[in-house]
Amino acid sequence: MTTQVEETTMVEELAARYGDAWNSGDLDAVMDLHTDDVVFQAHAAGSPPAEGKAAVRAAFAAYLAQLPGIHFTPRSLRVGNAFWVMESTMTGTVAEPLDAGGESVGRPGARVEVDCVDVIEVRDGLVARKDTYLDALTMQRQLEAV
Repeated sequence: MTTQVEETTMVEELAARYGDAWNSGDLDAVMDLHTDDVVFQAHAAGSPPAEGKAAVRAAFAAYLAQLPGIHFTPRSLRVGNAFWVMESTMTGTVAEPLDAGGESVGRPGARVEVDCVDVIEVRDGLVARKDTYLDALTMQRQLEAV
């Protein structure tokens, strides 16, 4: 039987591997850390959740294409039994203008730097759910300023 300390350590190690995979831009490495029935929701985007590995992969691929060189600098990690919450600063360079409520904002080459919180549910040593919350207002202001 796994102790709570062992479970917490496993979640911390998974969180570190997950962050490394995202920061390397390696979509295959990111997806290898998810369950087949994973659910992802980007709450700032207002879109419905992506459900299942194929849909989540497509959503993540779109983010990586839209913000090449995306990077998450951790500020705080809170770990519990089968979950973690990561506060970070997300930076990236815009590849194409973003859709902001039907309006295009930003230009290719624009830099963004926003607060990000990920709430991650873990099951069987893999990410089963990822809820991402971005400071969308700050991001939109940065994109409108260019």
